[in-house]
Amino acid sequence: MTLNSTLQRVSWRGLRQRGLPGWVGALPLLMFLALFLILPIAANVVTSFWVNGAFSFSAMAQLLEPQYLDAFIQTFNLSLLTAAVGGVLGLLLAWALATGRKPAWLQNLVLSFSAVASQMGGVALAFAFIATLGVQGFATQAILGLTGWDLSQDIQLASFSGLALVYLYFQIPLMAILMLPAFGALKKQWQEAANSLGASRLRYLLDIALPIMWPSIAGSLLLLFANSFGAYATAYALAGGRVNLVPILIGFFISGDVMNDESFAAALVTGMVVVVVAAMGLRSLAERKANRWLR
Repeated sequence: MTLNSTLQRVSWRGLRQRGLPGWVGALPLLMFLALFLILPIAANVVTSFWVNGAFSFSAMAQLLEPQYLDAFIQTFNLSLLTAAVGGVLGLLLAWALATGRKPAWLQNLVLSFSAVASQMGGVALAFAFIATLGVQGFATQAILGLTGWDLSQDIQLASFSGLALVYLYFQIPLMAILMLPAFGALKKQWQEAANSLGASRLRYLLDIALPIMWPSIAGSLLLLFANSFGAYATAYALAGGRVNLVPILIGFFISGDVMNDESFAAALVTGMVVVVVAAMGLRSLAERKANRWLR
C-alpha cells in the first residue's frame, strides 16, 4: 500500500467519522468550476438576451443573418475537415507507436513531441508557420532558390486551406495521444485467437479491433472537432478578418473600435457553446462505451 492511498483512506475515514458527506472533498474543485466555468457561461447567456438595457431576442436572431450563418458554416467545415484528416493521420500514428517495432528512444521522442505539439497553438504556432511557409519563410525561399517554384502562391496561410494545414499540426498529435490507451486495451490473446481460427490481420482489424475501438475513435474525433471550433489566437494571427470564422468575429465585436457590440458577441459565444457542448455530450456517451473495454 502506497503512502498516497494510506492518506486517502485516512482522510475519507475522518470525513465519515465526522458525519460529513463524501462530496466535501471535491468542494474546492466544484467552487473552481462554478467560478471560472459555470458563472461565466451563465453571464454570457444573460448578456446575449440583454440588449440595450432590456430583454430581447434580437441578438440571437441576428445569428441567422447570411454573413453570420456563413461564419458558423465555415467554422464547422474547418473543424470537420481538420478533425477528419487529423483523426485518420493521428490514428495511424498511434497504431505505429502501439504496435510497430522501433527503438525506445524514437518512441519516447515521438511521444514527447506529440505531447508538446498537441498543446501548441496561438501566436507562437502562427509565427512558426509564417517563418517557415510564409512569403519570406526559409522553406519558401529555399525551394524558390532550388526549383524556381514559389511555394507561397500555392500555400496561402491566410486562407481556409492554410488554416486547415496549421490546425493539423496540433490535431494529429492530439489524436495520437488520445488513441494510445485504446490500442493498449487490445489484448494480444484476441489476435492470437483470431489467427488460430484462420483470420487474417485485416479481418482481425475489421471484425474485432475496430468494433472495440470505435467509441474511442468517435469520442476523440468529437474532441478534435471541439478543439478546432474554439481555436481563436492561431486563426486571428494568421488570417485576421480574411476568413469568416466565429471566434474571429467574437474578437471583433468585443474589442473592435467600429463593430463593438457585447450583446451580439455574447450571442455568438452562446451559439458556439451550444455546438461545443453538443460535441462533448456525444463524446461522453462514446467514452462510456469505450470504458467497458479499458477496464
